[in-house]
Amino acid sequence: MINDKENDTTTPYSLGLRPRDVSKKNLTSHNESERGGIPHTQSWLEESAVDHIPQALFGTNAPCFGGIFRDYQMRSHFLKSDIIDGLSFKTISAGLFMFCATVTSTVALGNVLYYESNGKVGITEYLVLQSVSGMFHAMFSACPLPVLRPTGPITAFMIDLYGLSETLNVDYYALISWVGCWVGTFLIIIAALDLARYIALCTRFLHDIYAVFVCTIYISDGIIGMWERFDLVEWDQAFFAFYLALFCILFSLAFHYMDRMSIFTPVIRQVIADYAVPLAVVLCVWVSYSVKDHVSVARIALPRNLEPTYYDEDLQQKRSWFQGISGSNNDDGSNDTMTLAIVSAIASIPIVALFYIDHLFSCILGQKSELGLQKGEYYHSSLFITGICNLVLPSFGLPFVTASLPHSPQFIKSLTDYDKSCTPWKVIHVHESRLAPMLVYALCFTCLVVPSFIEMCPEGVVNGILTFVGLQGILPGTGNQLIDRCVLLLTGPSQFSNLQQQSDSQAPYAELPWRRVHLYTFLQLVCLAACWGMRFTGPFALAFPLVIVGFVPLRLMVLPKIFSEFELSKLDAGDSSSSSDSSSGDEFDGGKKMAPIIEDHYTEMT
Repeated sequence: MINDKENDTTTPYSLGLRPRDVSKKNLTSHNESERGGIPHTQSWLEESAVDHIPQALFGTNAPCFGGIFRDYQMRSHFLKSDIIDGLSFKTISAGLFMFCATVTSTVALGNVLYYESNGKVGITEYLVLQSVSGMFHAMFSACPLPVLRPTGPITAFMIDLYGLSETLNVDYYALISWVGCWVGTFLIIIAALDLARYIALCTRFLHDIYAVFVCTIYISDGIIGMWERFDLVEWDQAFFAFYLALFCILFSLAFHYMDRMSIFTPVIRQVIADYAVPLAVVLCVWVSYSVKDHVSVARIALPRNLEPTYYDEDLQQKRSWFQGISGSNNDDGSNDTMTLAIVSAIASIPIVALFYIDHLFSCILGQKSELGLQKGEYYHSSLFITGICNLVLPSFGLPFVTASLPHSPQFIKSLTDYDKSCTPWKVIHVHESRLAPMLVYALCFTCLVVPSFIEMCPEGVVNGILTFVGLQGILPGTGNQLIDRCVLLLTGPSQFSNLQQQSDSQAPYAELPWRRVHLYTFLQLVCLAACWGMRFTGPFALAFPLVIVGFVPLRLMVLPKIFSEFELSKLDAGDSSSSSDSSSGDEFDGGKKMAPIIEDHYTEMT
């Protein structure tokens, strides 16, 4: 167990283990107890890992499906609470926030693919995918809270696959169906063999870099969308869209931080903060309609009925939903199914690499101990469900899907009650349930049934929401230590003295010399610049997961030669305020009562 008396009530399953802080003798006995008494020797992976490793990642001694089986057996204790805990206003506010944060970018990405694929796949397919896959994951995954959706890199892959289908003269739908089969199969195998454990080699050094990279992509996409509009429409229309985007960002930030102000009553301030983005959207929509007689306002356009996007000119009708993996017959009588199978297997490799990193990072960052989740940590079942979705849904002409950053950890925070009488805030209770994500995906499907519901939203507001989502993920004090240390780059060395004097500081690196901290920050910024550099390499931009993987040996082999073990233990560590520290409120006692249930059952697993 963790050598920390304050964490006595925290199970190894919910917090994680730091192998180098535990002797080999203790590690062996620890693993014997949690694997039903079966001796377990320390693997090279456990010896190499240097960060807080979620113990759930290591699976069991079972040769196949051990981690998945354990996930479901552990989560079965919370079947009732997964529903009851969702009966709160936090579920509604968090669901509305995540709906606004995801549906706008989903619609925008679907519109991009519609034009790039010559109408083969569009907004309808994107919304159907997010609704169906998300609902399936929320209902049947042991880890229901990660947000599933088609992301920007997925859209880029779909565009490249369309170009590949044109080059090879093969059917586009058959190609993405075959790629989906390979991607889904690989993800299921990874989940079944507990191969998710190797993500443990990616420490917080890499977590923070990747989180900042993804958030800055959202910010850049929002800003570029505002800028490009000046070349597409009249200047007065473009300026008004820019103002709407700016208003949306400012309103969202102001409402988001309303609970830190002194105006109104605490209850009103909390309600405004919980519904920050929906309120900002409503205000911007009202402003757009108030001036519609003076300036033209471009709004989101959605399909009018629930049917596939592509219209087949030869058949004079919309394509059918199910497409399958059968290739088309060539002029010489041969069939290109074998070509599709081979080409798709090769094309699936970078997609699987991306999903392995993106999905597991979303799960890890969304289940960090400082977020205060009390129902355990689950990885293998979530990857398994995602594999099933990618195996089946592309056969219906839908894109691929994975968990999304920064939405997944933001969703957890929006479901959290905080004790705001102290600094930093402490977690009181997280409303963990299946109802909150189900509400998000139900609202996404509503856009297809009642499109006028979202067509009132101006396009400029979409840019504003994208920018705000990115900003919210990297603002100082939001848990990303790279951003916090970047702020220290702009302050004097005396700031470190202030951090050392704060007994409740969440910065483990505060006791280190400022030059060493700045050197570590500089190395992370260089890695971040390398990620961004890959975005400007044309077709090679999709290989950025390989760059991420390349940072693993950098952390494990190079950094120990630059920094001492003690320095790395402070620089590459979680916040000093763990979940048990942050769960001091009375409302959190119910969660603590669940911990013995997890621990008792955890020792029975094989």
